[in-house]
Amino acid sequence: MNIDSIIGIGGAVITSIGTSITIWQVKQANRYREQIKIDIRKIWLSGITERLKRAQDEIRRLPVSITKPTRGLKPEVIIQNIKSHFDFCISTLSNNGPDADVRNLLSQAQMRLNQYETSLGLTGVNINDVHNLQQLIQDAISASNNRVYTLEGKA
Repeated sequence: MNIDSIIGIGGAVITSIGTSITIWQVKQANRYREQIKIDIRKIWLSGITERLKRAQDEIRRLPVSITKPTRGLKPEVIIQNIKSHFDFCISTLSNNGPDADVRNLLSQAQMRLNQYETSLGLTGVNINDVHNLQQLIQDAISASNNRVYTLEGKA
């Protein structure tokens, strides 16, 4: 074995080690990328949960009876506030994504809110619309929280 073959074998070993390190780094980068995606999703879901809690507080302020008007309470303003919360949440979630079930609940809640708004001006308030709206929002909050806990590995 001469010096040229020793250098060739040494170069091949060093190249193999370098290739192994590169492959390991690529795998690590892919894991980090997936973790970043999960973290971003958790942040969005947490933000949605907070907006839904605010919407829920607004829903509790909605009048459930036309016969007992509350002074200083403007249902139109409350409804617009709730709609802005819904719009933010719905626009954040994808129709086909992993959180489509939460989006579906919000779409149903949005329809209930529209029914409530329509009945407010025409026939009077249907108390079931408010109760169903609260239930849908609570279900969406629970689903969103559960999803965050699952992503964190706590559930």
